Amino acid sequence: MNNNSNSFPANLPILDGKNWDQWCVKMNVIFTYQEVEEIISTGFEPLAANATEAQQTAFREVKKKDSKALFLIHQCVDSSNFEKISGARTAKAAWDILSNAHGGGDKVKKVKLQHLRRQYELLGMMDKESIGEYFTRLQTLVNSMKNYGETVSDQQVIEKVLRTLNPQFDHIVVAIEESKDLSTMTVNELHSSLEAHEQRLQERKERKDNKANQDQALYAKNGGSWNKNGKGKNKWNKNKGKSDGSHDQNHHNGEEDQSESSKNKTKNGGKKGDKSKIQCYSCDKWGHYASECRSKGKKKQENEANHARHNDSDSDGVLMMVTSNSEKDTSKLWYLDTGCSNHMTGHRDWLLEFDENFKSKVKFADDSTISVEGKGKVMVQRKNGNHTFVTDVLYVPSMKHNLLSLGQLLEKGFNYSTKDHSIEVFDPKNKLILKAPLSKNRTFRVNLQASAFQCFSSLITEDEKWLWHYRYGHLNFKSLNHLCNKKMVVGLPLIHTPEKLCEGCFVSKQPRNSFKSSVYSRSKQPLDVVHSDVCGPIEVPTLGGSRYFMTCVDEFTRKVWIYLLKEKSEVFSMFKNFCVLAERQSENKLKVLRTDGGGEYNFKEFQTYCTQKGIIHEVTAPYTPQHNGLAERRNRTLVNMARCMLKGKGLPKCYWGEAVNTAAYVLNRCPTKRLKDNTPEELWTGHKPSVKHLRIFGSLCYRHIPDEKRRKLDDKSEKLIFIGYDATGAYRMYNPNNKKVVISRDVIVDEKSQWKWSSEANTQVTMQLEDGVNDAAITHQPVDNQNQGTHHEEDMHTSSDDDDRIQLSSVPAQAPRRSTRNKFPSVRINNHEITSDSAVNEDGDLVHLAFMADAEPINWKEAVVSSKWNAAMKEELHSIEKNHTWKLVELPPQKKAISVKWVFKLKKDPDGKIVKHKARLVARGFLQQEGIDYTEVYAPVARMETIRLVIAIASSYNWSLYHMDVKSAFLNGPLEEEVYVLQPPGFEIASEKNKVYKLNKALYGLKQAPRAWNKRIDEFLQKEGFVKCTVEFGVYMKGSDISDAIVICLYVDDLLITGHNTTSIEKFKGRLKSEFEMSDLGKLNYFLGLEFHYASDGIVLHQRKYIEDVLKRFQMENCKAAETPMDANLKLSKNEDEQAVDATLFKQVVGSLRFICNTRPDINYAVGLVSRFMSKPKTSHLIAAKRILRYLKGTQDYGLAFPTSNSETQIELEGFSDSDWCGDKDDRRSTSGYWFRFRNSPISWSSKKQNIVALSSCEAEYVAAAQAACQAVWLESLLEELKINYVKPMRLNIDNKSAISLAKNPIAHGRSKHIETKYHFLRDQVSKGKLNVMHCRTEIQIADILTKPLRADRFKELRSMLGVVKTEKLN
Repeated sequence: MNNNSNSFPANLPILDGKNWDQWCVKMNVIFTYQEVEEIISTGFEPLAANATEAQQTAFREVKKKDSKALFLIHQCVDSSNFEKISGARTAKAAWDILSNAHGGGDKVKKVKLQHLRRQYELLGMMDKESIGEYFTRLQTLVNSMKNYGETVSDQQVIEKVLRTLNPQFDHIVVAIEESKDLSTMTVNELHSSLEAHEQRLQERKERKDNKANQDQALYAKNGGSWNKNGKGKNKWNKNKGKSDGSHDQNHHNGEEDQSESSKNKTKNGGKKGDKSKIQCYSCDKWGHYASECRSKGKKKQENEANHARHNDSDSDGVLMMVTSNSEKDTSKLWYLDTGCSNHMTGHRDWLLEFDENFKSKVKFADDSTISVEGKGKVMVQRKNGNHTFVTDVLYVPSMKHNLLSLGQLLEKGFNYSTKDHSIEVFDPKNKLILKAPLSKNRTFRVNLQASAFQCFSSLITEDEKWLWHYRYGHLNFKSLNHLCNKKMVVGLPLIHTPEKLCEGCFVSKQPRNSFKSSVYSRSKQPLDVVHSDVCGPIEVPTLGGSRYFMTCVDEFTRKVWIYLLKEKSEVFSMFKNFCVLAERQSENKLKVLRTDGGGEYNFKEFQTYCTQKGIIHEVTAPYTPQHNGLAERRNRTLVNMARCMLKGKGLPKCYWGEAVNTAAYVLNRCPTKRLKDNTPEELWTGHKPSVKHLRIFGSLCYRHIPDEKRRKLDDKSEKLIFIGYDATGAYRMYNPNNKKVVISRDVIVDEKSQWKWSSEANTQVTMQLEDGVNDAAITHQPVDNQNQGTHHEEDMHTSSDDDDRIQLSSVPAQAPRRSTRNKFPSVRINNHEITSDSAVNEDGDLVHLAFMADAEPINWKEAVVSSKWNAAMKEELHSIEKNHTWKLVELPPQKKAISVKWVFKLKKDPDGKIVKHKARLVARGFLQQEGIDYTEVYAPVARMETIRLVIAIASSYNWSLYHMDVKSAFLNGPLEEEVYVLQPPGFEIASEKNKVYKLNKALYGLKQAPRAWNKRIDEFLQKEGFVKCTVEFGVYMKGSDISDAIVICLYVDDLLITGHNTTSIEKFKGRLKSEFEMSDLGKLNYFLGLEFHYASDGIVLHQRKYIEDVLKRFQMENCKAAETPMDANLKLSKNEDEQAVDATLFKQVVGSLRFICNTRPDINYAVGLVSRFMSKPKTSHLIAAKRILRYLKGTQDYGLAFPTSNSETQIELEGFSDSDWCGDKDDRRSTSGYWFRFRNSPISWSSKKQNIVALSSCEAEYVAAAQAACQAVWLESLLEELKINYVKPMRLNIDNKSAISLAKNPIAHGRSKHIETKYHFLRDQVSKGKLNVMHCRTEIQIADILTKPLRADRFKELRSMLGVVKTEKLN
């Protein structure tokens, strides 16, 4: 290209609709070069009619530039984009059209930017991706974000790259972060540095691969040739005395002179050559040959497990190194065949995971066929004793020889080569795994040691090694040998690894592959670092009702403590017990605690305790259990051992707690890789533990009954189940007959027998197992203290030899003695009809099963079976389809679908009768990410005092109240974000299971669902002519005045509708039903938990059913009623020295009472007072809360009265304000109270402690009045928007003249100058004439009931003035 501005580039960029961002950058450069960028950005003004000659000349030049720019744009777009701009007359118009089409508006750009941000956050380097490719992807994404206005600095890009590189760059990342200043480093510098490192890694890898190929070639060349006779010592080595030296030298050095001189020196007198440059092929050290290597036999795996442990990891997929020997039994030989399409065998007993449904035919060269009766895999023993599998082996019963298909091996990545009359097979890693010589009949055959899979689910051998394998909870045989050889325990005989396998270990222990990376140990002494984790919930509770267990593992000694838990909330108390126990025993302090991010470890009290004790609490990263691998692996090992022990003796699952305790006891006496020649128990206690007393868990045992506990002819022993070891050295046993745990040392354990649960006679099941340990071997050895503490936590009936026991008769059929004391039924079932479990009805059905007929199903599988719940689920899906909520599509790449679940609820009326079976499909919204999947979530609802005001208006004007409910309301809200959900469980489309639903509208559970629905209903109501109140977004008003008004209170999907014109309301309800799927509930009877009682002279709003449920919930339905909610002289304080109570229970009581305050202002002060002690409640606080429940017991029938309007009433809106002075004993603050009524109907009230300490009663009353003034202004604004005429100004009654004077006279004297400015809002409203402050006598100060406890007579008087009356009586 020359410098002439009129020339154009030879290759212009073409816009195809997908490269807008890059095209814009290139075009801007071209426009700048052609000097037309100003025409594109600003355009040009048209020529005026009276333009001068100079203006016309300038216009022609500008027009020429515009034509040039338009020509460039035309040349740089494809045909589809040309059609969009063909009508544009100027370059700027054409550019704007393309910009709007491809760039979009501000909202579109924002959505695209959000998508690019998400891609940027999820971007990471792929496994086989190079540095250059990854930087290109990242830079392209960053440039796209910048084009949309995002600011991305070089430092952010550098930090992103260092976070997301492959693990092979970890060391270079650390080096860069330590040595470089990332704030001054550029992206290009980082790119160059990483590419240089990548090139170095690639060169090393190529050298390593070349070296491996050279080694393999040399091994094949020098490994020997086949002797024709097949005999003699030179069978595999043709050049004795030469191959080792020459092989090593040529392999490592490649120097012919050195090799030749070595050979000559060996021939001439055997002089040794210079070996300083010789590298050993076996150990990679310099100075000797491989044949002279001393560590040749030491490179075996030190961590090779026996059969029981080997199955903890999957096979590595590699075969075995074998050599062929002549065998007379040809049925065990395998022939390598290139013409065979599959591996085949005739041995059915060799095949594991046998698929008998697989049928096929095998065709031979003579067109004859034989049948294939299945396929499986063959387990083969390798030379080192490990096992591997040959997969996809066909079972051909009539085949007498075994065939190994080389073609099938090639398909799986293996390769082979033939040389020197032998065939060599290599695995995908190019490792030699099989070598077979050519036989006399010119075939290649190998002898693979196939192992038959043996079943040892029960004790079927008399070998003592299996006895100890089971006694140690299925511990692997290598560890048993290690215990004996190193003399780590006393009493354990020498055990050899058997050839057979334990099925129990396969079934109970076989896991996924474990992490191979080693973990650095930071601990130097006990309790330096402790790992803890909680396992559960277990579906079956223990004998004591526990569903969880917590493990604490000391990193230094590997000792484990177990604590059984009923709830996760017990973790904190158990951890404190552990700290006291462990620190006392070890005389060390706990320094570091590592746990996961579970809520049981990460709440305020737990963190405070760790801070006070100086414990560093390390919390692992989310979804990374490997960081807490020590505790996680201990939990897994304990559960595996417990499962083995339960399965081995056929015990019920409810014994898992005892099995886990026993597993921990045994595990502390087992070796670990970290501890060299020591057990955790020895490191912790300092002495070697004895295992002579160990017995098989779950065995039948006979416990001696002391003479003091039996008669002359009674049995001297009783049959029990052995379930563990006690801290005293005795045994723990369980009696299934009386369900008690017994502790005794006078026990004989029959390890050959187990409890027979299917028979009432409890006869023994004898197994062929020899017991080599007598009962005299039991010694009092110290045991784990944590077991003692754990069993103490279990709520089981535990007794010892000294406890009173049930006497047993010599007659086995005699029933145990029962207590003779009188038994009374619980007071909780006094009002219920009691039916025995065996009772049947007239149809012969069990009666007690009918109690479950109307229970809510736990999951969708139970719901599908029920016709009612199935219909409810179909109705929900019908609503979703009807609203066009979703569309079945393929899941786009880089998108994640949110799962959904079914939620079931029985809808009941106030009397408890079932109204509807409701099934709701809910999205798991907690998986959404803010800023990516949603933005706004807030949705306004009507306040409770607003609802009471609307009810008061309707009652005073004698309007009707209607209740409507939107079915599946959230399904009507349109979504702006792109959200995908999985198909609902139980209703998946069989032919399209891989597809997902794209949501067009919101679904329950989504974060933005409430906001989307509120936006949808708001648009509809405004379209209908309703006006939203500016001071209360949940209220809508339609009409010019009160005569034709329609008022709506919106609370999510519940609509309260009232108004003067019934016909207009009915028409509006019809339009609502046509727009949404509605449930017309008719006259308002039940709304937001509030019940409505209609009388001739008004409405009573009450919560009788809810109060009854609360009393039953807290077992107070039969309590003695109280006259007042609080004693008149009661003063509550924090009382630090008083006994604490259950904070959770106290919060539940106060929370329930808070909701009752919506219709019962008479308890507002009492509830507010006890609410001040929620964090640390004491006994006195709980007694005060129960006093409120007792008061509610006697006033269940009371409610809030809304009388009809009285024509003589003049004051329509009136308020009362009052305050006590320094009523709080702890901080000496006062309590404010106010109460408002509209046409004698109570609408708003409050009882709240002030934020300041008042210096006088005048100041306290003034502050309370200021708070009441704020509420009064809001009520006035709401009434004005509802077009309700009321007497102005509103009157506020105060019984303190000094406060009234302070409000009316703006004088800053000594007693008022310190009052905060915000409280002078009252004075401002009074001065403007919006509020009329009046004095009232104390006797008629209604707000007095909201500020202090009162005597019974005074309380009842003010209660009636509040408007709280009996439901049947309306004054």
